[in-house]
Amino acid sequence: MNARDLFKVGGAALAIFAAPGAASAQQTLEPVRVTAMSRAEQLEMEADALPTEVGQFKRAAKLFEQAAAARPDGDAEKATALRKAAYLRYYSGDTRASGRLMEKAAEQSVVQGDVATAANAFIDAALIANERTEIDRALVLGRRAETLVRSPRLDETQRARLMGRIAGWNQIAMNYQK
Repeated sequence: MNARDLFKVGGAALAIFAAPGAASAQQTLEPVRVTAMSRAEQLEMEADALPTEVGQFKRAAKLFEQAAAARPDGDAEKATALRKAAYLRYYSGDTRASGRLMEKAAEQSVVQGDVATAANAFIDAALIANERTEIDRALVLGRRAETLVRSPRLDETQRARLMGRIAGWNQIAMNYQK
């Protein structure tokens, strides 16, 4: 066997033994997922970047409302955006919109199974309704919070905090009913 024949045999052996490794190295890779910032995230960043002056609260609230609308119902950040919008509306003097948004945040949290956030949002909505002298609405919202406090999804610390808030809400409600 001459050198040329040895080279051919060696090349063939290399091709046979290296082929499985080369074949596996050329398998299709998982696609790289490049996620652009969503419209909701852009709106939230714009709202967060606004000055923390009362004069900017309405604008920031509107951006958070738009961000919430841009998110699907199962998105955990939707309830957060709604709560932020509700607080900003409240502190800008628009208690009607604030109460409506806080109720939406509570309902969204219920859909997500976030019992503690839902109960807190219902308590906040009840307080806002009470302040607006919408006593019947306030009582309905307060009862929704009381129902959620019995959930087995809450730990004892969460339950105790919520019970404290509910006790405070009940005291306020009784003062308004007199």
